[in-house]
Amino acid sequence: MKQTQEKKLFTFGISTLALVIFPLAWFLSQAILFRELTEQVTRNVLVLIAIPLGSTLVFLLFLGMDRLIKLVPRDSREVLEARMFVGPSIFMIFLFLFYPAMRTIYLSFKDRYSNDFIGLENYKWAFTDAEMITTIRNQIVWLISVVLLTVFIGLIVAWLTDRLNKGESFFKSIVFMPMAISAVGATAIFKFIYEYRPPPLTQIGIINGIRVSRGEECYNNRIIDGVLEGYDDASCENAVGWLQQRDLSNLPIADSLESGGWFSNLLINLPINTMLLMIIMVWMYTGFAAVVFSAGIKAIPGEIMEAGQIDGASELRIFRSIVIPYIKSTVIVVSTYMVVTVLKAFDIIYVSTRGDLETNLLAVKMLDEFSKYRNFGRSSVVAVLIFVCVLPVIVGTALRERENSRS
Repeated sequence: MKQTQEKKLFTFGISTLALVIFPLAWFLSQAILFRELTEQVTRNVLVLIAIPLGSTLVFLLFLGMDRLIKLVPRDSREVLEARMFVGPSIFMIFLFLFYPAMRTIYLSFKDRYSNDFIGLENYKWAFTDAEMITTIRNQIVWLISVVLLTVFIGLIVAWLTDRLNKGESFFKSIVFMPMAISAVGATAIFKFIYEYRPPPLTQIGIINGIRVSRGEECYNNRIIDGVLEGYDDASCENAVGWLQQRDLSNLPIADSLESGGWFSNLLINLPINTMLLMIIMVWMYTGFAAVVFSAGIKAIPGEIMEAGQIDGASELRIFRSIVIPYIKSTVIVVSTYMVVTVLKAFDIIYVSTRGDLETNLLAVKMLDEFSKYRNFGRSSVVAVLIFVCVLPVIVGTALRERENSRS
C-alpha cells in the first residue's frame, strides 16, 4: 500500500514537472540566453547561434524529461509523454494570450497613463462619448450587413456555379481572385473607384468620371479639336465625394426623399461612406464563401437532388429545402469566420478614411486611443469590447464542436 502511494506521488511529481517546471525551464533557457547574447553580438550572428544552440537546448530538455518519464510505471508513461509535449504549448498560450487579455482588462480600470484606478470611468466614456457611440454603431452595421451579404451572395454564387456544365473552375477562380489581394490593395483599388477631386479638376475616379461625362456638352476635361472641354455646363452632373458623405442629404436622391415619411428619413440618414467601405470586404470575401459553400453542395448525395427533381420541385425549392439544411453547418462556420473577420477589420478603414468622417471601427479606434491620444485606459476598454464581442463566437464554436464530437 505504501509502495503504491509512493508510485502515485512520484507520478504526480513527474506530471507537475512536465506541465509546469519543464515549460518554464524551456522558456527561460531560451529567453535569458538570447537576451544576453543580443547585447553581445549582432542580429545576423545571433540567428546563426540561435538555430543550433537553441535547438540543442530544447533537445536536451526533452531528452531529460523522457529519461525521467521512463522511471515511472509503464501504464502512466503515455499520459506523461503527452503532457510533456502539451506543457510548453499551454505555457505559451498562457504567456502570450491569457496573460495579455487579463492585463488588458486590468488596465481598462486605470487612468490615462495606467497610474491610478478610476473604476468604471473608461467604460462610462465608451457608452456616452459621441464618437465612440458612432464607432459602435458602425461596428454593428458592419457585423450585420457584411456577414449577411457575404453569406447570401456566396450561397447564390456557389449554387449557380455548381449548375454550370462548363467553365466552373474558371468562374470560381475569377470569383475567388479578390481573396488573393490584401485588404490594403483592395482598398486602394476601391479608392480609385470612389475618388473625388474638386471641380474643375479631372475626375480620375470611375464613378465620378462617368457622372461628369454624361450629357452632350459634358466632358471630363478632354481635348477635342484643340479645345479643352470640361464639365462646367449647367446640364452636367456634379462630382460627388463618396467617402466624404456621412449620409444621403447632399446627394440628388435626397430631394425625392425629403417629402416622404419616417422611412424616407431613415434612408436619408444612411451612412453612405460606411456602406461603400463595407462593399470592399464583401467583394473580398464573397469568393471565399462561394468556394466553401460549393464544396458543401458537392457533398450532398446526388440521389436526394434527383429525388427532388423527380417530385417536380423547382430549383428554388430544392435550394431552400435540400441544399440549405444539408450545408447548415458550413453556413455557420463561414458566418463565424466572417464575424471574427469583421470584428478585427482594420486595414480597410485605416487606408481609406483613417476613421474620419464617422467611418471608424473598434480596431482602428483602439489604435487611435493608444498611439494618437496616448490614453492607455480607453484603448484597453475598446480592446475589451472587441473581446466581449468575440467571446460568444468562441463559446458557441466550442459548444458546437463538442456536440459534433458526441454525435
